[in-house]
Amino acid sequence: MSALALYVIGEPRVGKSAVFDALTLTPHGPNFTTRSGHRYGTVKVPDARLEALNALYKPRKFTPAETTFVDLAPGGNEPVKFGELTGLLGNADAFVAVVQCFGDADFSGRPLDPAAQMESLLLELVVTDLDKVERRLERIAQDRHRGQKVSEAELKLLERLRAELSADRPLRDLALREDEEKLLRAYQFLSQKPLLIVANIGEAAIAAGAPESLRAAAAARGLEVLPFCATLEAEIAQLDSEAQREFLKDYGLTEPARVRLIQAAYRGLRLISFFTVGEDEVRAWPIREGTNAHAAAGKIHSDIERGFIRAETVAHDALLAAGALSRCREQGALRLEGKEYLVRDGDVIHFRFSA
Repeated sequence: MSALALYVIGEPRVGKSAVFDALTLTPHGPNFTTRSGHRYGTVKVPDARLEALNALYKPRKFTPAETTFVDLAPGGNEPVKFGELTGLLGNADAFVAVVQCFGDADFSGRPLDPAAQMESLLLELVVTDLDKVERRLERIAQDRHRGQKVSEAELKLLERLRAELSADRPLRDLALREDEEKLLRAYQFLSQKPLLIVANIGEAAIAAGAPESLRAAAAARGLEVLPFCATLEAEIAQLDSEAQREFLKDYGLTEPARVRLIQAAYRGLRLISFFTVGEDEVRAWPIREGTNAHAAAGKIHSDIERGFIRAETVAHDALLAAGALSRCREQGALRLEGKEYLVRDGDVIHFRFSA
């Protein structure tokens, strides 16, 4: 897969853009581009395992995985209408939903209620999908009235989705068979995408974290909440590594929120990484958990997948301990795996293939 795409969403004036800034700022300044009013910032995915392999091989090229954060064009005091942006939002791998947890009032002047704000955002995603389902069902009914052939499997599945969405149940909670998931892929339903709740808190609340009401509401929906002080994290993001560690220590933190957010996104998307190593390049390859060696080879190049012979595989820690693939082979740590081998997180793989 290419860079993981995380779209930052939220109500007006919740600090959405401030969170995006904190995620994309570097010691050298801002790292984003603007297209059609939307901001795109791509960052390297930190991985201590990959960095250790890089130190071992000292290759000519070092290629960590990447994550792209997207900040939707500001709409002033008007909430973003997801229905008008389904084409854009459909490209997201997951959503980062920012909830205001600072101050006393929301953008409309009502008393601040983070849990209700989260629920409103989730409802908008569900309503957008419901509208899409109903419009598609209308077209199917019209086609059938004209005597055209329709897919009974699609019709049955869409009716099931309509019932779920009408009951305010997001599609990410719906158990689907593999053939049903394949059928729905082109729809890019928004409520089917993984979601991470970011509680944008003030500095004074860092020790306390996210409000209990928000944590409870998110837990009831099976969602993870990440406390995030955007103003503080923006300061941290602009410091070099050593200064960052000292700054984090002063606030009782172990790592920047950007790292924790990416890790949470990987968990939500069930992503793992395998590595390729050599003098030319050390590189991370994110794949879905449960991907076999044959499909993983295709992530590198279709020719490798097509001509797959076997995968020479070793755990990254075994390679680091041995110091070289040749010694792993001597010690019996290097395994020969076939097409159906399920790649494990942290595997170092060398693919053998015929041209």
